[in-house]
Amino acid sequence: MNKTMLKIIASSVIGVSLLTGCTAGGSGVVPGDGNVSYGDAKAVETLTADFGSSDLQATAEAMTQSLLETRYISKAQQPPKVRLRDVKNQTYEHIDTKAITDKIRIKLLKSGSVRFLADKSNLSQVNDERDLTETATKKTNVKAMTDSDYIITGTVRSIKKATKSVQDIYYNISLELVDPQSGEILWADEKEIRKVTNKSSVGW
Repeated sequence: MNKTMLKIIASSVIGVSLLTGCTAGGSGVVPGDGNVSYGDAKAVETLTADFGSSDLQATAEAMTQSLLETRYISKAQQPPKVRLRDVKNQTYEHIDTKAITDKIRIKLLKSGSVRFLADKSNLSQVNDERDLTETATKKTNVKAMTDSDYIITGTVRSIKKATKSVQDIYYNISLELVDPQSGEILWADEKEIRKVTNKSSVGW
């Protein structure tokens, strides 16, 4: 095979490669199996009876609104400093309670009505980033960061009942606003969710 023929073959291969690349990348879409699609993140989720994204959003919305209406928040002269404990999961299933906590924290922060302090688990990391080398200074800063006006605690509970044809799940999500100095519960509210499914629509 002479050099001229080799040059022709090489040019053809390069041309095909460039054409293929333009076709795949020209539309800005990475080729795939075509089975993936985007949905509305706020749409009601009804795939299963388990605690899902719709329940998380409804809980965060209801609890945030209720908390902001309490006089300890709404009538405060300045936004109080708050620590939000992770919501405890006392159900039979795995629930990402950290997601509930984060969702509530974000909504409260966006309202501008409260200020959040770093969790104790994050304090050492925060202090390291601040290069607090002197022991006395470090203790002072840690104390300042842990002095909160209020602490928010919460729990998720559930009751599950089922027959051969019907499954009924009741969720109860409760939050409390606590005075860290006296231990007094200043505010409490709950969000109730009930889900009923039948055997023809879902298996268990």
